[in-house]
Parts: sequence; C-alpha cells; structure tokens
Amino acid sequence: MSPKNQPLPDRLQQFHELSLNLIGIAEKGKVISYYFEDVIKMLIAFSGAEYISIIARGARSYFRFRYSLQNGLEMKLLEDFPAAARDEAPASAQPESGSAYTGLDKLEELVFSGSANLPANATRSGGLLFSGDAPAEETAGFVSLFILPIRVQEETVGTATLGWHKEANLNSTEVELYQYLFDIIGFARSHRHTKFLLGERIKELKTIYQINRIGSEPEKSLEDILLEAVDIIPPGFLHPEYTCCKIVFANHTFTSSNYNKPVYTLKEDIQVGGDTRGFVEVGYMRDSGKLYKDPFLKEEQPMLKAIAGELSHVAARKQYEIEKDRLQQQLLHADRLVTVGQLTAGIAHEINEPLNSILGFAQLIKKYGQVEEKVEEDIDKIIKASLHGREIIRKLMLFSRQTPPEKVMVNINEKIDDGLFLLENRIKKSNITMTKEYADELPMVEIDPAQLNQVLVNLVVNAIQAMPEGGNLTIKTKDSIDEVLIIIKDTGVGIEAGEIENIFIPFYTTKGPNEGAGLGLPVALGIVQSHRGTITVDSKPGEGTVFTVRFPVGGDVPDGKSKAK
Repeated sequence: MSPKNQPLPDRLQQFHELSLNLIGIAEKGKVISYYFEDVIKMLIAFSGAEYISIIARGARSYFRFRYSLQNGLEMKLLEDFPAAARDEAPASAQPESGSAYTGLDKLEELVFSGSANLPANATRSGGLLFSGDAPAEETAGFVSLFILPIRVQEETVGTATLGWHKEANLNSTEVELYQYLFDIIGFARSHRHTKFLLGERIKELKTIYQINRIGSEPEKSLEDILLEAVDIIPPGFLHPEYTCCKIVFANHTFTSSNYNKPVYTLKEDIQVGGDTRGFVEVGYMRDSGKLYKDPFLKEEQPMLKAIAGELSHVAARKQYEIEKDRLQQQLLHADRLVTVGQLTAGIAHEINEPLNSILGFAQLIKKYGQVEEKVEEDIDKIIKASLHGREIIRKLMLFSRQTPPEKVMVNINEKIDDGLFLLENRIKKSNITMTKEYADELPMVEIDPAQLNQVLVNLVVNAIQAMPEGGNLTIKTKDSIDEVLIIIKDTGVGIEAGEIENIFIPFYTTKGPNEGAGLGLPVALGIVQSHRGTITVDSKPGEGTVFTVRFPVGGDVPDGKSKAK
C-alpha cells in the first residue's frame, strides 16, 4: 500500500513522526544547504513524489533546492527572488504562447507573494493544488502538483512544491497536514539558523579566548604565539577542514599546518600603535560551487576583524614587555656604570700614589748603575709593569670622568692620522691592509684631541685583535648633515649577537688574559658621550665588524660651518 493510500490514523502517525524528525535535524544546527538536503530526502521518502522544490530565505538571499528523478539534487542561489524565479523558468515548465503563466517558477512566485491571480482550475488552500485533470502546460507535465507557502508565524519565508506523474489522491486533510509540515520546516529553519549562529559565535569566542590565553603566557615569544595562532584560527570558521590561515607580521610569515593556495580569502590588518605591522588572512582551499560566490559567512568578516584586533593587542603587549625589559637593562647598566665609576675613582687614587713610588724607586735603582745584569732586567720588568698599571689607572680615571675634557675645534681627518701614526707598524706586522677613505671638507668639531686619540686607538686595537690571521681595515669619515661620522671597519672574526649588548660593560671581555682588561670600549663610549656623540656597532660572526662614531658639528666658530681640508 502506497503512503497516500494508507488509513488516515496511520497517515496521521506518519505526519507526526516526520514533523518530529524535521525538528530533530534542525537541532543539529547544520548549514542551510545540508539542512535542506536532509529535509528533501525525508519529504521524498514520505510523499512518494517524483519532484520537489523548496525555495527558502537564507542569511543573504533566497535559495532553491530542487530534486527530480532525472537531475537529482540541485541547489541554486536566487539573488533577486521573486523576480529571479520568473526570469529563469526552465523550458520544460514554459506554457503555450499566450498563457498568463510561465511555468512552475512563476507559480511559486505567485504563491510566495500571496497573489490572487491564480489559475481557475487550481484548488486554493493557502497555495495551489492541481490534481488529475489540470492542463499539462500549467503543471509542467505532472499529473498531480501542489505548491504551498513556508511560513514563520504570519510571514511567508519560502515555498514548497511536490509533483507526481500519477494521481496523488490528496484530500483536504492531507493538504492541511502538508501545510503544517511546511510551517514546521519554516519554524525549524528559523530555529536552526539561530542555533547555527550561536554555534558560530561560540567558536569565535573560543578562538579569541585561545589566542588571548597563549598571548598571556610570559615565557612565549611573539613568534611562538603567532606560530600557534595560525592553527587555532581555522577551526573557528564554518568549514575548518577546507580553511587555512596565514599571518604576516614584521616581514615574517607564519602559515597553518594545512596551508595550501586558497581559492577565496578574507584579510584583516594587524595594527600596533596606529601603524599597520602585518595582516591575518584566512583562506578557503576549494571552489564553493554554484551555490555561493563567497563561501564565508557575513558574520565571519567581523570575526576575523576581532581576531586581528586580539593579535594586535598581543603584539602591542609583547612589544611593551620587550621595551620594558630593555629599559630595565639600561637602568641596571647605568646604575652599574655609576657604581663602577665611583669605585674606580677611589681605587685609582689609592693605587696611583704607591704605584708612582714603585716606579720612581725602580728608575732610581736603574740609574744608580752598579747592579748586576740580571737584576737590571728585573728592574726593567718592574718599570714596565708599573707603567702598564699606571696606564690602566689613567683609563679608569677617564672612565670615571675624573679627567675633564679640554675641547678645541679640530680637523677630524688630521687627528685620525695623528692617532694612527703609532699603530701603523703594528698594523703592517699583523698582515693587515689599511685603507683610508676621508671625506673632503669635513665640518670642524669641538673635541678633546687626546681623548679622540684614545677612542681611535681603542677601536683600531680591537680591530687588529679581531684579525689574528690578517685582513682589511678601513678607516672612513663622512659628513652627515649636523654630524661627522668616523667609521672603522674590519674583516675579522665578528661579534656574536648575544655579546654585542655586553661589549660596553666595564671589565667585560672575550679576549685572553694578556690582551685586555675590558675597559677599552667602555672608556671610548664614555669619551664619545661626553662629547654628545654616539657609537653604534654592526657585526656578523665570520664576516667582520663596523663601529660608527658620530660627533655633532659645531663649536665657537662663525655659524658652526667652518670646513677642514
């Protein structure tokens, strides 16, 4: 016995069970296309119809879900429905010339709009019902056909069409029950959409929470956070299995583990302090088919914007933490310099007097002349050690600023030559080729010549020691607007990245015990800073090091623009 010929009580029970099933699949919160695919399968099995068409309102437009034995399931976006239904009526549903109607699509449009201009031979029960004797041109060749509205309360949100190629024998009660089913579909569709949006909102909040959580872990670097974030973001979108993510920040690119070239993309900038530092991009890695021109939900663009905003907050927080640590290190370094300066000043004064006595008495003994040759050699060692100790004390005095600079206007090019004069033989013996590249007509600078000589000697000696197998040493001067630059470049062993920040700390050294006390660069820095200048370092291990010393132009000369030849 076919479903339509069953006793009414049994049929009522089937209607009841179908209505519960329609509500049940709405509870799953599926995407609209999957939801109506399930609905159509249930209605075909229940009604025995050979054709079904459902037009339903989606978030952005109307959709048609159509099933026939010949073509199977078809889905189409109707961007300007109901006009789209009229304009796109299939040829199989077109009537003979002169008819007032344009096939099934036109009939669905009339039912949707609630028009009274319906075919006279159709039964009206909120929709249309053709059965048995209806002209084939009006029913697209179906023997039995009905079209009913899909309603949510008093609003029509779509239509449902069932067609049979044989007599359906539907009575008025069954038509009312079908209308009841279609109203359930409308209600369930609305409920499904609400639940779907709620689920998407939960995923969005979960995604943002996870990014915030990893961004708050103090031991994680910004790079580690972005590496994790690219895999956290795709599950927050509608189809995570087809969604990938890319984050570009500060010229670094991070991609999700499933990343492939996307077909569709959404993109939002990452801004820190008002500046765009990069972007986060979500990609859909397959064609969405004919149903959607853009597979992303309209809610997903603001979701990505919220994610980009959270990444901006994380980046700003990490940048603040890095800056805070840098300032703390600077404060510690400044405090250390003050402490060492006070300590060295006291030590220098205390040691200088007995050291001078040792040196003086050793020189008197040597002048006495009546000592053995071996003793005289030992006296020379005492004198040499005393002179070395006095030189260290002199450097300590410079470092602790106990010796005020005596500034005069000087020609930097000439003073460099003066400072290099005593080192040229050592440079040649070390198999080092020295090149001088002096800029012409440098501005005069106000500086202490002796202290400038000390800076040059310290930097050049460092360069020599960095090239134990020989190399190239370049001494260069430049005029840069209000500054004069001295550039000392070597091709030596270079400095490791982790050591550069320590090289100006007093007594820090990577040299052997007989090669330095770790005061050369701190003394040079102190001298340059006392002249309102700066020293910067650029080094690559195995390639060499470049020290750039900058002194401000000016002094007590007319307009501060005197030039040195």
